[in-house]
Amino acid sequence: MENNSVIVNDERRLSDTALFLVCVLATVGIGLAISYSSGIFGGVANAANLPFRIPRWLVIAAPPVLFVHLGLALFFVLRENVYTDSGRVVRGWTWAFWITTFIATAITPFFIYHGMPIAAYVMASITTALALGTMMLCYRQSVASGVVTTIFFIVVALIMIYLGYWAFA
Repeated sequence: MENNSVIVNDERRLSDTALFLVCVLATVGIGLAISYSSGIFGGVANAANLPFRIPRWLVIAAPPVLFVHLGLALFFVLRENVYTDSGRVVRGWTWAFWITTFIATAITPFFIYHGMPIAAYVMASITTALALGTMMLCYRQSVASGVVTTIFFIVVALIMIYLGYWAFA
């Protein structure tokens, strides 16, 4: 007797390892190429009137940490299968927010290291708002992705507060 109620999913997907490598390495590689070409290696010496000095190692280490978090969040989101129309809509909005968060994070150092405190604060505020939206969308798809973006959100919010103090002090 045959059972016709079996649904076979013939969807082809990347393995988790390949997906992880593509998400994290592409995010970190492209993000660092953009961030480090903004003058970050000149470091804090290029920025005038900073409220307090940040160690050089932290200035160089912050972008890779941020981009690793974005890459991990993307990996955890893409690992989840989406079969409903509402799930596809959430996935589409997650992509839109993730891409704009990525771009805003990558170009913010340009404003910092070219001595534009108000522009840096505005970009950091936009990045923080986008990170909040990305975080909410990531929680809808994967708790792990939401946790990673929460950490990202906290870090960019602290950067925004620091840049606000620099811009208006």
